[in-house]
Amino acid sequence: MKVRNRYLVIVIVAWTPCLVLAATAYAAILRPKLEYRKELQTKVARSKEQYTRALEAAKEKDRGLLAEQVASLHRRTADFVVALEDAPDLAFKISELAGQARLESFGMRPANRSGPDATITCERIVEKHIDVSFSAGFPRFAAFLNTLERYHPAIFVETFTISRPLEADWVPERDASHSRSRSQPQANMELGVLVERPRGE
Repeated sequence: MKVRNRYLVIVIVAWTPCLVLAATAYAAILRPKLEYRKELQTKVARSKEQYTRALEAAKEKDRGLLAEQVASLHRRTADFVVALEDAPDLAFKISELAGQARLESFGMRPANRSGPDATITCERIVEKHIDVSFSAGFPRFAAFLNTLERYHPAIFVETFTISRPLEADWVPERDASHSRSRSQPQANMELGVLVERPRGE
């Protein structure tokens, strides 16, 4: 019994400093490290949350930027493409421009092109061609050409020809018994316009 008690005392005496040392090491080294680790985990979680919020904000900003770019492209498209609802009035507008330029013998008809490159056809846009003819001196011809080129949406002048009147058709302006248009050069123009396609066509 004495041997056993003695053995227990030796074990207690030997292990007590070890336990005290282990507790001291835990308190001095491991516990601060564990607390520091928890603090780092908290910071990482907070940083992840901030990063997620920043991504969402960036997405919102990108969405706003994309919406603005799309609106800008729509505005730019409107500079070149005739809206579907405005297409029926286009012939009237061209006639009105011819009247403002005081062109004589003005005529207009759809141009019939043939061949694979006759017209440009896209998913949303189709190209239309119009032939116009009139009599006018160069100043009025140039004024009409300038008006067409500046029209909104754009009317493209694809080709034009001007033919000088024949000597037999020349009538001096003082001779009021003849039509003045016979003495004017004859002009022909091919106009091109881009028109929206009807949905589902």
